[in-house]
Amino acid sequence: MTKLTSGIILTLTLILLNISIVQADTSNYKVELLIFSHKPSDTLSDEIWPDITSIPQRSSRSLAYNQQDQKTDYFTRLPKSSLSLSNKQASLRRSSLYQVLFHEAWIQPVSETKGDNVVRINGGEILDNGLYELDGYISIDKARYLHFRSDLFHSRRLSPEESLMLLKPSPGPTLTSNAETNPESGSEMPLTQPQDSSMNGNHYLTQTSIPDFITVEMESARRMRSNELHYLDHPLFGMLVMISPAE
Repeated sequence: MTKLTSGIILTLTLILLNISIVQADTSNYKVELLIFSHKPSDTLSDEIWPDITSIPQRSSRSLAYNQQDQKTDYFTRLPKSSLSLSNKQASLRRSSLYQVLFHEAWIQPVSETKGDNVVRINGGEILDNGLYELDGYISIDKARYLHFRSDLFHSRRLSPEESLMLLKPSPGPTLTSNAETNPESGSEMPLTQPQDSSMNGNHYLTQTSIPDFITVEMESARRMRSNELHYLDHPLFGMLVMISPAE
């Protein structure tokens, strides 16, 4: 056997070995997400909400999940008949406490590389501020377990009552007057003391204009086993996740 032939055989062997390693590290999984908002607003005044006005661009490679029968090199959208959480979706829709924003399933490869395949999802209506009721990013990688990572944003239109929950009437403290006797003149003189003027502990706004919308973020990283149902919670919305090996 010549040196040239030996070199060719060695090169082909290394290529086939590399292909085998890549195939071993990457597997296809079915991902199903059911995302819903909590309609009651009693938690609005319990948190301090950042002022979010736009959805950040997390990855230039992220695939937008908004096309029917979508199929690319690493993503295949599945029909509604493949959904396994339909009963839970039906229960949510029957309740006056929840609004379903997104329920879809797709197949994608999952590798050991963090952030390798990012899917951008959106759902619900487009509000007057230009944002979807649901928008954000999903990615999955694996080591010993699956690692589900999400950065989701929920926007909602506020009622006048809800807006007042977030309203801070003035940007700083007010002054209160107490009368105290002037030791030199014997007359009463007013003393001023700062007083917190916020209607509650919420500092979502520092201006006095009434907000029409609120956008909140749920960023999560959860270790999961396949074929298990997981629930990720936020005061204003929640998510059910099921990841299964694709047949």
